[in-house]
Amino acid sequence: MNDRCTENDYRTLFATSVEELRWLCYTLTGDDSLSDKAMDAALEQSLKGASRVFREWMLSWARRLIIRFCIGAVRPAASFSQGTYRKSHAESSVNADDVSAILDLPSDRLQKKLLELDPLPRFVFVLRAIEEYSRRDAALLLDIDDRSCEFAYSRAVQALRFKAFEVKPFGAGMELVAV
Repeated sequence: MNDRCTENDYRTLFATSVEELRWLCYTLTGDDSLSDKAMDAALEQSLKGASRVFREWMLSWARRLIIRFCIGAVRPAASFSQGTYRKSHAESSVNADDVSAILDLPSDRLQKKLLELDPLPRFVFVLRAIEEYSRRDAALLLDIDDRSCEFAYSRAVQALRFKAFEVKPFGAGMELVAV
């Protein structure tokens, strides 16, 4: 049995995973037109190189193609000065519990909060927390240094972290909900 992808495998993947891939595109770009272009470009590139990818890597390869297109289209690193980031670095650590709580948000709410971020922290958060890239891999993809990547990640987590709670009706009682 051949473990390599076929064009049909990718067509099926893009058809069955369209919501997941579209969420990634729109979250990174914040633009419907760019999202459509990212999806089209990733599918086209996937079809061209289909036989070079193992089936078990197919989804991650498609996601990577989308990410690379979105980086090229949005150019998140162009919107900041590495010198400014370096000067404002205080060795900041990211609390894993904060990241877990953020990732537990419903996907539509998480997307809305991510779209409120500047492009660089948004891209870094998506790469690090959602796509599970290492700091080094995210920095290389974004063409920034490791410290700037970590600073942008810390800024994103701080901005996305729950800051307040409100009491809302739930069933017969009340529920404390993070806002």
